[in-house]
Amino acid sequence: MKNPLINFKEILLCTFSLLYSQLTYAQGISTESRWKNYIDLSSYSVPFWKADTITDEITQVIKANGLSTGTLLFRANKVLSVKAANYNKVYKQGTDWTYTGGKLRIKPGSSIPFIKKEDLVYTTDKPGWSMTGKAPGTFVLFSESTFFNKMQIAVTYIPEHGQLWKGPVPVFAAKNLPNTLSKLTGKQDLKVVFYGNSIETGCNSSGFQNSPPYMPSWPELIVYNLRKEYGPQVIFANPSVGGKLAEWGKEEAAIRVVPEKPDLVIIGFGMNDGSANIAPDKYRADIKSIIDAVTAQNPNAEFILIAPMLPNPDAVQNGLQNLYKAELDKLCKKGTIVADLTGAHRELLKHKTYQDMTGNNVNHPNDYLARWYAQFICGFLIK
Repeated sequence: MKNPLINFKEILLCTFSLLYSQLTYAQGISTESRWKNYIDLSSYSVPFWKADTITDEITQVIKANGLSTGTLLFRANKVLSVKAANYNKVYKQGTDWTYTGGKLRIKPGSSIPFIKKEDLVYTTDKPGWSMTGKAPGTFVLFSESTFFNKMQIAVTYIPEHGQLWKGPVPVFAAKNLPNTLSKLTGKQDLKVVFYGNSIETGCNSSGFQNSPPYMPSWPELIVYNLRKEYGPQVIFANPSVGGKLAEWGKEEAAIRVVPEKPDLVIIGFGMNDGSANIAPDKYRADIKSIIDAVTAQNPNAEFILIAPMLPNPDAVQNGLQNLYKAELDKLCKKGTIVADLTGAHRELLKHKTYQDMTGNNVNHPNDYLARWYAQFICGFLIK
């Protein structure tokens, strides 16, 4: 099978991602001067499965059979606001939209953008806008620009009473990450290293794309929340590079991670491994080698292993990603836990479309799904 990672668009993406990750790693870029004019990171950090009010849940309006609708995770008791995901416009109830039958329904003549269902998967290549499809002879709508950020809308609403999240949730990890939590609660210096691919660099978050509302990457959201809860002594590095596999992570760990002397390493490889059909046992062995390289120098280091989000099922990137969580579970022990973003994304897809949660329609999260990454991992570290 042709390696789906080897194509011109992916090379451009990886080059951009590499430049960004190197800047982030070296300079600790902060987007605060931009995001604070748009969003409240405190409300953005409240776990969706606990929140009384869902703030800025993103949905992509899709037009099918003459109707333009958007989906929400929970049934809404009251919709408080609907605005463009890039914050450039507020849409009015009754004029632009109504909420009936558990769906946001777009009124004729509204300026709310939509994508036609038939434009998501098609059989004629659209240069600059297509990714190879999973099914032979098909293509999938694809863009690494701000296209999806401009097309999506953000909905704030109060869920109906009794709506429950049925997917995985994190458990405070005081017993499983004792060294990390001891340092955090004791206000001691804590060094966190994020290590993975373009998802870990923050690819397609609005801050990454220099587009409103300029939300920081999910690793930066985690550090923001840890500093808010425990103090400024939490420091971080992010030597992640787009387009990479866990094997690369194994080979580079000695020069990218070990010298940072991390207390906590958050490892996020898996999306590209799955696209390249890397055997699950090979993937597990590569992740274990990263852990071994770090603990050889610092036996007290601890690890959060991320089971990755899922790729678009219609895209060629859809491979073995759903098998990797079970492999990561085999590495669990005191000091090493798994963040099941695979399971969370799988449950989300029962209620929302893939386009609601993606920044490129192939394999990157938008601001909404990036918040799930941050909220889930913070659930291990903040009670």
